[in-house]
Amino acid sequence: MKNKEIIKLIMENQKKADMIVHENYHSLTQKYDLSLDQFHLLLELDELMLDLENETQAPTIGAIAKNVNVSQNTVSERITRLEKKELVQRIEDNKDRRVSHVVLTKKGKELLKSINKEAETDFVKTALSRMTVDELKDFLRCYEKLIYNMSFINKTDKGDVECGK
Repeated sequence: MKNKEIIKLIMENQKKADMIVHENYHSLTQKYDLSLDQFHLLLELDELMLDLENETQAPTIGAIAKNVNVSQNTVSERITRLEKKELVQRIEDNKDRRVSHVVLTKKGKELLKSINKEAETDFVKTALSRMTVDELKDFLRCYEKLIYNMSFINKTDKGDVECGK
């Protein structure tokens, strides 16, 4: 088998692994009594709030709607449902009472953290634990080499790490 064929298979397997993790997220949303739309809205809100200094800079329903490419009414209905679950909170704008900013509550942040841990970390650890020590060592060596190559893709390699040997 040629390098290009092997690389193609690796890339296809990476996509398969990503899809399995994605499906695991979806099943966890049901476990935590969330619709997929609600879960994706929580993720979007979490991302929009990353670099905010305070809640008055939190996104408005209009800004969220624009980011997720749905109507403001749809986002507002989803926010209302998430408020009832105490996962988000609307904060009235000081300058314009018609405008509300939306923030994740502590409960919402903790839920996202739990889902992420279960869907990725715990899930992948469980899958890896089904491999033998030799398989794990081979995988680790190859993974380290991949990371090395990715880090220095435009530079000359400074040594090779043997994979699987």
